[in-house]
Amino acid sequence: MLARLDEIDGVAESRVDWTGTRVLVTLSADADKPRVETEVEGTLGEGARVLDERATREVLESYRKGEAWMRSGETLKLSRFEAGVLAKKHGTAAAAEIGLDEAKTQKLVALIEAELDRAFERAHAEGGIDALGGEIAAAGERIVEASGAFLDAEQREALSAYIERMHAARGR
Repeated sequence: MLARLDEIDGVAESRVDWTGTRVLVTLSADADKPRVETEVEGTLGEGARVLDERATREVLESYRKGEAWMRSGETLKLSRFEAGVLAKKHGTAAAAEIGLDEAKTQKLVALIEAELDRAFERAHAEGGIDALGGEIAAAGERIVEASGAFLDAEQREALSAYIERMHAARGR
């Protein structure tokens, strides 16, 4: 998304906050502001809007204070890090609940990390935060299916139940 914004004539650079919900677009000196605003809103899609003056000041202040505003490519790097953190947390918890040994726990954590990484990458490519829920759900299904290489049917069923509880907890 940010790469597409950066291609708009008159955009000097674009950044997104860590939540993926606010975009900061810096215009080039010679930019046609109304045209650029219209193109940016169109690129971001339904619901996108230019902030009012107060909200714009708040966004700029957070950027100047050094809060995380990432450029194209940096967001995917952050998501890959998050995939590793989530995989370790949930893979270890699921493995303990299921009663897996260390070798199977490591396989499960690696599988979860790979699938979450894939889900985040697809969400980045297909619409950002709005696409993430569906991608995470699909990743859960792929995890259970692929775990058949090292888990028996009962363990896979327990893993599936764990994943369903995690989806429910995040309000899918």
